[in-house]
Amino acid sequence: MSTTMPAFHPRTERRLAAAGRVHDLLRSAIMHGEIASGVLPGEAELMETFSASRQVIRGALELLRQEGLVRRMQGSGTLVTSLRVTHDFGFLHGPDQHVDHRVLSTSQEVAPPSVARKLDIPDGGLVGIVEVVTDLADTPLDTTTVYLRMEFLPFVAAVGPHDEWFSLYDHAGVEVGITDHAIESSIADPFNASLLGVDPGHPLLVLERLVHDPAGNPLEYAFTRIRGDRLTLLQSLGRSVPPDRPPQS
Repeated sequence: MSTTMPAFHPRTERRLAAAGRVHDLLRSAIMHGEIASGVLPGEAELMETFSASRQVIRGALELLRQEGLVRRMQGSGTLVTSLRVTHDFGFLHGPDQHVDHRVLSTSQEVAPPSVARKLDIPDGGLVGIVEVVTDLADTPLDTTTVYLRMEFLPFVAAVGPHDEWFSLYDHAGVEVGITDHAIESSIADPFNASLLGVDPGHPLLVLERLVHDPAGNPLEYAFTRIRGDRLTLLQSLGRSVPPDRPPQS
């Protein structure tokens, strides 16, 4: 099945591609703190830095504006306004920046079959359900639904608004082992859109996690829905191939 690509004049195609490259580099500089919050360099300086035309620079700045990373201020130039967190996926932890957690609700229900299988709960057994919203500078960052084994539900009350979520297990005296993560793109449903301050259908990153103790026993199963314009994931990867991975053809 063929895909029809939009047809651009070669000159337009080169300009759009160049704007995309400048956007990538400016975006990365903002994300990594190389350009701090404040006024971006002027168009003339950016043109010289990237050896690019004014049209290219303006196209790149418009892409940043659409992402919510900058805003144009009459008489002040282009301001960096990014409200994002960085998250190093090298180990299990909360966001690197200062955030606030709001527990919306806690309840206990009969575990759905898929949750019961993940958490080794007998058929008909109860599971704790916790709904959490995380804010960054008073702006919603993510929502999380956590399915907990019942023995951990009482410890939720000990997790303060500025505590890392996983401190729950410190309070319970339980060590955390390996966590399995799956990361997917999705869109906001009406309920979570209302919590995140976006329209239904807004792009989200969904992190599905299954947390174990060091012996491999499951502790929690959770879905975190993160505004796609609020998160940068960081990883350092080696080339070593896990011994149980089948060879590529």
